[in-house]
Amino acid sequence: MTTRGSFNPYSFFINVYSKAFQFTETPFLCNFARNLVFMKLIQELNKHIKVDAEIERFLNEECETKVFEKGEILSKQNQYNHTVFFVDEGLLRMFYYENGKDITTNFYSEGKITANIDTLFKNQPTRNNIETLEKSVITTCNFNKLEELCSVSLTAANFSRYILGNLMIEMSHRIFSLQYMTAKEKYIQLLEENPNIILRAPLGMIATYLGISQETLSRIRSDI
Repeated sequence: MTTRGSFNPYSFFINVYSKAFQFTETPFLCNFARNLVFMKLIQELNKHIKVDAEIERFLNEECETKVFEKGEILSKQNQYNHTVFFVDEGLLRMFYYENGKDITTNFYSEGKITANIDTLFKNQPTRNNIETLEKSVITTCNFNKLEELCSVSLTAANFSRYILGNLMIEMSHRIFSLQYMTAKEKYIQLLEENPNIILRAPLGMIATYLGISQETLSRIRSDI
């Protein structure tokens, strides 16, 4: 987290990158900022898998980095979507509609990966929507393209397993929290995973994620 008065070069160039997309077609600014995001993504992936030249080529040629405004829908419910989303900067949420209400199922901040597990695993329409809760920089890739590379690259196969593993672990944690954790425990866990979530997401969305009313959430917050 950047303190007041300090300089965060990554955030600075993300702002440049965003403005370049909106106001100019100057390729140098876009490419420079994209390369910065690209290097950060590789650095993050290297914590979990070995990123070799084949994966770097895939990320460079098959992935796309874009700036999305707050409130943009990246994936819609009941549609097929094989896109994998890497959150470089910003905040996403996954949600679905039930009886006219939208229910949040997860939040994704910097460094997180998300995708539609229904489509990736079963080739079925997704049950969820994905939207930006703030201006975000997102790197995307088509999972089918990665699967094609898996047949000739062990590293690509490891990359694929890493993505799927993340999705499965996330689903497992979500099921466990819904079945065995109290609302207070779920709230504490959410704060541990996303320390600034209260400042970044509306309380109503957080309440639906926890499966409680906004009034109950307020009581839990006052008790902590």
